[in-house]
Amino acid sequence: MSRPDQSMSLLTDVQGNALEPEYLISGTRQHVSPLIFGATLTVLAALIAIAVLTTTRSSQEVDSERRDLLERISQTSGRVEAQEAEAADLEAEIRELGAAQVNDPSLTAARNALDPVVGTIPVTGPGIVVEVSDAADSSGSEGVVYDTDLSRLVNGLRHAGAEAVAINGRRITALTPIRTAGSAITVDYVSLSPPYRVKAIGDPATMPARFARTRAAAWWKYISDNFGIGFSIREANDDLTLPADPGMQLRAAQK
Repeated sequence: MSRPDQSMSLLTDVQGNALEPEYLISGTRQHVSPLIFGATLTVLAALIAIAVLTTTRSSQEVDSERRDLLERISQTSGRVEAQEAEAADLEAEIRELGAAQVNDPSLTAARNALDPVVGTIPVTGPGIVVEVSDAADSSGSEGVVYDTDLSRLVNGLRHAGAEAVAINGRRITALTPIRTAGSAITVDYVSLSPPYRVKAIGDPATMPARFARTRAAAWWKYISDNFGIGFSIREANDDLTLPADPGMQLRAAQK
């Protein structure tokens, strides 16, 4: 028997077949084979294991390279210190031989007076210690101590009456360069790391107050207040001993 609405076949088709056959097929639940599912899990587990092993191996290689680099740095630093000590002994021997050749007592006295000033011999005496460091939350170029900052500090200490100055154990003389090399500050071509400890021999009772009146003190107050750069100054607990500048030597003399 024909449907009553057979004469309206178009409307009947639209109503009875609202979805395309492809949609009807895709809407049915697909059953995954347990074998395929298990194989997929096995592949995923293998990939995860490979990734973990690769990461662990890379971390171990990095740690090994880091330890090797630190060991080489330590060995090189030890050789440099030994060579510097040997150079200092040779410099002392040269000074003794040179002094033996000078028969004029006045020249000997003048040279003995100049040696501590120019940095050819170690010096010991009371003084102050200034410690500066990068800001704790420094980012980019802000909050970082620059070579020019240390140069200002040294000049300010000189104006305050410092007779001898050293930064992290490196003696500062009129010929000592303070420069930036990459991300490090070098003093006499030796790279230093913060914090920077500046020792100055002089009268500890007057130097802090005299330094506070210098332009260097005003500059350091500005960068400390605005960029969080660390700055502290105190009197040394004991006498300071500053080494000689290994690059300083007598080049010329006249009678």
